[in-house]
Amino acid sequence: MKKLSVNNLTISFRTVTGKVHAVRDINFELEEGETLAIVGESGSGKSVTTRAIMGILAGNAIIESGNIMYEGEDLLQITEEQFHSIRGKKIGMIYQDPLSSLNPIMKIGKQITEGLLLNGDHLKNRAEKLCNNERIAYYELRHQIRQLKNKMEYDKANSAQYKKEIAQIKSKLPNAKKAMNDAKKRATAQVEAEYKLEVSKAKGELAEIRKNVEGLTKKELDAKIKAKEEAIKRLRRVTPEEAKERAIEVMREVGIPNPEQRFNQYPFQFSGGMRQRIVIAIVLTSNPDILICDEPTTALDVTIQSQILELIAKLRRERSLTVIFITHDLGVVANVADRIAVMYAGKIQEIGKVEEIFYNPKHPYTWALLGSMPDLTSRDRLLTIPGTPPDMRFPPKGDAFALRSEYAMQIDMEEQPPMFKLSDTHYAATWLLHKDGPNIQKPEIITERIERMRVMTEELHKELGKETTTNGN
Repeated sequence: MKKLSVNNLTISFRTVTGKVHAVRDINFELEEGETLAIVGESGSGKSVTTRAIMGILAGNAIIESGNIMYEGEDLLQITEEQFHSIRGKKIGMIYQDPLSSLNPIMKIGKQITEGLLLNGDHLKNRAEKLCNNERIAYYELRHQIRQLKNKMEYDKANSAQYKKEIAQIKSKLPNAKKAMNDAKKRATAQVEAEYKLEVSKAKGELAEIRKNVEGLTKKELDAKIKAKEEAIKRLRRVTPEEAKERAIEVMREVGIPNPEQRFNQYPFQFSGGMRQRIVIAIVLTSNPDILICDEPTTALDVTIQSQILELIAKLRRERSLTVIFITHDLGVVANVADRIAVMYAGKIQEIGKVEEIFYNPKHPYTWALLGSMPDLTSRDRLLTIPGTPPDMRFPPKGDAFALRSEYAMQIDMEEQPPMFKLSDTHYAATWLLHKDGPNIQKPEIITERIERMRVMTEELHKELGKETTTNGN
C-alpha cells in the first residue's frame, strides 16, 4: 500500500546572489512498512526534500512545481493549521544533531511528555480517526481541481476541456463537504456518548470502592480511590501521571538505562548517543506512521552509529513504521534500507532495491560513491570523485555529474538524460543506458568490491542462519 508519493517536485530558494535550484523534478513513492534511503553529497537536495514533506521549508523557499501526496492530501497545499494534525503526530522527524534538538535548560522528562500533554485529547483524536475517510475524499477532490488548473496554465489549447473537468469535480464538492461535516458530527456524537458511558460506569465503580466492602485500611482505600480517580481523568485526555508512565516506557524501549532516574536529568548529563535516543523517544511518543531520519548518526562515533541504526531497524519492525533515511554515507544504509535513491545536484540519479544499487549499479555517480566507500577487506586505494558539485544558481544544462565523470559524452553536456528503466524497481538517469550509447562497464575496482560485498553478505547470512538453528534447538 502506497503511504506517500512525491511527484515532479521542484524547489528553489531566493538569495541575494540569485535563485538556487535545490530540488529539480524528483519523483518517488514510499510503500507502507518500507525504508527508503536517500543518499548523496552535501547540497544534493536530500534534506530540502524531507523538509518539504514536513512543511518546514525556509521562508525564502519557492515551490516551483509538484506535489507531495499523503492520505489524499497534497502537503504542499494545506494550511499550517492543517499541518498541525500531521507534523509530529503522523510524520515524525529525527535530526542529525540531538543537542540542538533539545532544550538545554529543560529536564528530559518534560521534553518527552510535552507533546503527549498538548496532543492528548482522546475524544478529539478518536473523532478525527472515525471521520478520516470522508475528510480524505473531500481534499482529494480539491487536489484534483488544483492539478487541472496547473495543467490548464501550461496547456492553453485544451483549456476548454480542463474547464469542463473542473466544473464536473466542483459539482461534487458540496456533497463531499457535507459528507465530511456530517461524518465529523456523527463521530463527535458517537465519541461523546461512549465517553459518557465509560465515565458513568467508572463513577459507579468508584462509588462501590468508597463503600469499602473489602475492609481495606485507610491507606489502602485512599490509594485505590486515587487510582480510580486517575483512571477516570485518563478517559478524557492524557494526564501528567500517564504522560510520565508512557515517557518512561518509551525511554526503556529506546535503550536508556534507569529511565525513572534519568527522567529528571538535563541533556548535558547524557552522552551523544543517549541524547539521540532521547530525540527518538520524543518522536515515538506520538506514534507516527512515517519516520524521517535526517542523518541521525552523523555526529556519533562508529560504535554508537551501529547501535542507533540497529535501534531504528528494531523500532521499524516492532511498530510497523515507514522510514525515510537521509545520509551521505552509502555504507550506513546497507543493512537498514529496502530501497535506495541516489541524489546529486537536486535530482535522483538512480533508484532501486538495495541489492540493485549495491550489486548492479548503473550510474557513474553511484559507481563513484561505491568506490569511495571504505571496507574492511579492501587493500586498494579508495577512489576519489574529482571536482566539486555544480553551483546550483546556474544548474547545468545536461547531466549534472558530467563535468566530474570520466565517462561523460558530448550529449551529457547538452541534454539531461531521462530515467532509463532497468527493471520494475530499478531506474537510472544516464545516457550510457541509451540503446545507441557506448558499451561501458563499471570500473574493475568496483566490480571486485561488489563481488567481495556479495561474498561477505552470503557468509553473514549463513552465520545468522546457523545461530537461528542453534537457538531453535
